[in-house]
Amino acid sequence: MSIKTIVVDDSAKGEILEMFGKTVDKNGYIVEKNDPTQRVLSPEGDEMTLNRFAGITKGSLAFVRSDIISLMNLSDRVQ
Repeated sequence: MSIKTIVVDDSAKGEILEMFGKTVDKNGYIVEKNDPTQRVLSPEGDEMTLNRFAGITKGSLAFVRSDIISLMNLSDRVQ
């Protein structure tokens, strides 16, 4: 299985979220654009902030945190 990687800088994060119907609330949490009270969760069930956002995986929208543990878990799942 081949994995395609797209690397973006922090300024592009908002545009990526917009494409998936998400936005960022005043506290920095990623939320549903049509329901700003609904925060998105990481695969581990944690509320996701913009500064911890690393990407979205294929399939159901699974938001991945930028910490090493989350990235290692993602690597294990896609191999």
